[in-house]
Amino acid sequence: VGTEILDREGRTLSVLPVAGGTWRLRTTPQDVPPHLVAMLIAAEDRRFLSHPGVDALALARAAGQWLRAGRVVSGGSTLTMQAARLLEPRPRTLRSKAIEIFRSLQLEARFSKDEILSIWLTLAPQGGNLEGLRAGSLAWFGRAPATLDAAESALLVALARRPEALRPDRHPD
Repeated sequence: VGTEILDREGRTLSVLPVAGGTWRLRTTPQDVPPHLVAMLIAAEDRRFLSHPGVDALALARAAGQWLRAGRVVSGGSTLTMQAARLLEPRPRTLRSKAIEIFRSLQLEARFSKDEILSIWLTLAPQGGNLEGLRAGSLAWFGRAPATLDAAESALLVALARRPEALRPDRHPD
Protein backbone atom coordinates (compact mmCIF):
# COMPACT_ATOMS: atom_id res chain seq x y z
CA VAL A 1 0.00 0.00 0.00
CA GLY A 2 1.03 3.61 -0.48
CA THR A 3 2.50 5.75 2.26
CA GLU A 4 -0.02 7.84 4.12
CA ILE A 5 1.05 10.89 6.11
CA LEU A 6 -1.27 11.68 9.02
CA ASP A 7 -1.60 14.58 11.42
CA ARG A 8 -1.72 14.21 15.23
CA GLU A 9 -5.44 13.44 15.13
CA GLY A 10 -5.01 10.71 12.51
CA ARG A 11 -6.37 12.74 9.58
CA THR A 12 -4.74 12.18 6.20
CA LEU A 13 -2.45 15.02 5.13
CA SER A 14 -0.86 13.40 2.09
CA VAL A 15 -0.68 10.07 0.29
CA LEU A 16 2.22 8.74 -1.79
CA PRO A 17 1.72 6.03 -4.43
CA VAL A 18 3.41 2.64 -4.39
CA ALA A 19 6.32 1.93 -6.72
CA GLY A 20 5.15 2.19 -10.32
CA GLY A 21 2.71 5.00 -9.55
CA THR A 22 -0.25 2.94 -8.40
CA TRP A 23 -2.50 4.61 -5.84
CA ARG A 24 -3.34 1.81 -3.40
CA LEU A 25 -4.65 2.53 0.09
CA ARG A 26 -5.37 -0.03 2.78
CA THR A 27 -9.12 -0.49 3.05
CA THR A 28 -10.97 -2.57 5.62
CA PRO A 29 -14.67 -3.39 5.93
CA GLN A 30 -14.77 -0.86 8.78
CA ASP A 31 -13.64 1.88 6.33
CA VAL A 32 -16.65 1.44 4.06
CA PRO A 33 -20.37 1.73 4.76
CA PRO A 34 -22.18 -1.52 5.62
CA HIS A 35 -24.35 -1.17 2.51
CA LEU A 36 -21.21 -1.33 0.34
CA VAL A 37 -20.14 -4.65 1.88
CA ALA A 38 -23.70 -5.95 1.49
CA MET A 39 -23.73 -4.91 -2.20
CA LEU A 40 -20.34 -6.50 -2.79
CA ILE A 41 -21.40 -9.81 -1.28
CA ALA A 42 -24.76 -9.75 -3.11
CA ALA A 43 -23.12 -8.99 -6.47
CA GLU A 44 -20.00 -11.13 -6.27
CA ASP A 45 -20.46 -13.99 -3.80
CA ARG A 46 -23.76 -14.34 -1.97
CA ARG A 47 -22.53 -17.37 0.00
CA PHE A 48 -19.27 -15.67 1.04
CA LEU A 49 -19.98 -15.93 4.76
CA SER A 50 -20.75 -19.67 4.62
CA HIS A 51 -18.29 -21.29 2.19
CA PRO A 52 -14.67 -22.33 2.86
CA GLY A 53 -13.24 -20.17 0.04
CA VAL A 54 -14.70 -22.17 -2.83
CA ASP A 55 -18.38 -22.28 -3.73
CA ALA A 56 -18.86 -25.69 -5.35
CA LEU A 57 -22.40 -24.79 -6.45
CA ALA A 58 -21.23 -21.64 -8.24
CA LEU A 59 -18.35 -23.49 -9.91
CA ALA A 60 -20.68 -26.28 -11.06
CA ARG A 61 -23.20 -23.73 -12.42
CA ALA A 62 -20.46 -21.83 -14.29
CA ALA A 63 -18.97 -25.06 -15.69
CA GLY A 64 -22.40 -26.23 -16.86
CA GLN A 65 -23.09 -22.92 -18.58
CA TRP A 66 -19.67 -23.04 -20.22
CA LEU A 67 -20.25 -26.56 -21.54
CA ARG A 68 -23.75 -25.74 -22.86
CA ALA A 69 -22.80 -22.43 -24.48
CA GLY A 70 -19.29 -23.36 -25.60
CA ARG A 71 -17.96 -20.20 -23.98
CA VAL A 72 -17.72 -18.67 -20.53
CA VAL A 73 -21.13 -17.24 -19.67
CA SER A 74 -20.60 -16.42 -16.00
CA GLY A 75 -17.93 -16.92 -13.42
CA GLY A 76 -17.83 -19.14 -10.38
CA SER A 77 -15.17 -17.25 -8.45
CA THR A 78 -15.77 -16.39 -4.83
CA LEU A 79 -14.54 -13.18 -3.25
CA THR A 80 -11.76 -15.27 -1.71
CA MET A 81 -10.76 -16.60 -5.14
CA GLN A 82 -10.82 -13.05 -6.48
CA ALA A 83 -8.59 -11.95 -3.59
CA ALA A 84 -6.17 -14.77 -4.48
CA ARG A 85 -6.15 -13.58 -8.12
CA LEU A 86 -5.57 -9.97 -7.05
CA LEU A 87 -2.64 -11.06 -4.87
CA GLU A 88 -1.12 -13.24 -7.62
CA PRO A 89 -2.36 -12.17 -11.08
CA ARG A 90 -2.20 -14.90 -13.71
CA PRO A 91 -3.53 -15.42 -17.23
CA ARG A 92 -7.12 -16.71 -17.29
CA THR A 93 -6.70 -20.47 -17.80
CA LEU A 94 -8.04 -23.63 -16.19
CA ARG A 95 -4.65 -24.11 -14.54
CA SER A 96 -4.85 -20.60 -13.09
CA LYS A 97 -8.39 -21.32 -11.83
CA ALA A 98 -7.10 -24.46 -10.08
CA ILE A 99 -4.33 -22.42 -8.43
CA GLU A 100 -6.90 -19.79 -7.34
CA ILE A 101 -9.02 -22.52 -5.77
CA PHE A 102 -6.02 -23.86 -3.84
CA ARG A 103 -4.92 -20.35 -2.78
CA SER A 104 -8.44 -19.46 -1.67
CA LEU A 105 -8.53 -22.49 0.61
CA GLN A 106 -5.18 -21.36 2.04
CA LEU A 107 -6.47 -17.81 2.56
CA GLU A 108 -9.60 -19.07 4.32
CA ALA A 109 -7.49 -21.31 6.60
CA ARG A 110 -5.28 -18.40 7.61
CA PHE A 111 -7.46 -15.28 7.57
CA SER A 112 -10.87 -14.25 8.86
CA LYS A 113 -13.65 -13.25 6.47
CA ASP A 114 -13.05 -9.58 7.38
CA GLU A 115 -9.34 -9.94 6.58
CA ILE A 116 -10.18 -11.52 3.22
CA LEU A 117 -12.60 -8.68 2.51
CA SER A 118 -9.79 -6.26 3.42
CA ILE A 119 -7.53 -7.86 0.80
CA TRP A 120 -10.26 -7.50 -1.84
CA LEU A 121 -11.18 -3.95 -0.78
CA THR A 122 -7.49 -2.90 -0.86
CA LEU A 123 -6.58 -4.47 -4.22
CA ALA A 124 -9.75 -4.20 -6.32
CA PRO A 125 -9.06 -2.24 -9.53
CA GLN A 126 -10.80 1.12 -9.75
CA GLY A 127 -9.64 2.31 -13.17
CA GLY A 128 -6.32 3.65 -14.37
CA ASN A 129 -3.68 3.48 -11.67
CA LEU A 130 -6.18 3.25 -8.79
CA GLU A 131 -6.49 0.14 -6.66
CA GLY A 132 -8.75 -0.36 -3.69
CA LEU A 133 -12.07 1.16 -2.80
CA ARG A 134 -10.59 3.80 -0.55
CA ALA A 135 -8.37 5.10 -3.38
CA GLY A 136 -11.34 4.91 -5.76
CA SER A 137 -13.58 6.80 -3.35
CA LEU A 138 -11.06 9.57 -2.81
CA ALA A 139 -10.27 9.89 -6.52
CA TRP A 140 -13.79 9.66 -7.96
CA PHE A 141 -15.81 11.34 -5.18
CA GLY A 142 -13.24 13.36 -3.22
CA ARG A 143 -14.11 11.87 0.12
CA ALA A 144 -13.64 8.86 2.37
CA PRO A 145 -15.59 5.71 1.50
CA ALA A 146 -17.45 5.75 4.83
CA THR A 147 -19.44 8.75 3.55
CA LEU A 148 -20.58 7.21 0.25
CA ASP A 149 -24.24 6.79 -0.55
CA ALA A 150 -25.68 3.64 -2.12
CA ALA A 151 -25.25 4.79 -5.75
CA GLU A 152 -21.60 5.79 -5.23
CA SER A 153 -20.92 2.51 -3.42
CA ALA A 154 -22.52 0.57 -6.28
CA LEU A 155 -20.25 2.33 -8.79
CA LEU A 156 -17.11 1.35 -6.86
CA VAL A 157 -18.26 -2.28 -6.62
CA ALA A 158 -19.05 -2.32 -10.35
CA LEU A 159 -15.73 -0.64 -11.24
CA ALA A 160 -13.86 -3.64 -9.89
CA ARG A 161 -15.47 -5.82 -12.57
CA ARG A 162 -14.80 -3.50 -15.52
CA PRO A 163 -12.45 -0.75 -14.33
CA GLU A 164 -11.54 0.72 -17.70
CA ALA A 165 -14.98 0.47 -19.27
CA LEU A 166 -16.72 2.17 -16.33
CA ARG A 167 -14.20 4.88 -15.41
CA PRO A 168 -16.17 7.99 -14.41
CA ASP A 169 -13.61 10.33 -15.97
CA ARG A 170 -13.88 8.65 -19.39
CA HIS A 171 -17.48 7.47 -19.33
CA PRO A 172 -19.52 9.89 -17.19
CA ASP A 173 -22.85 8.47 -18.40
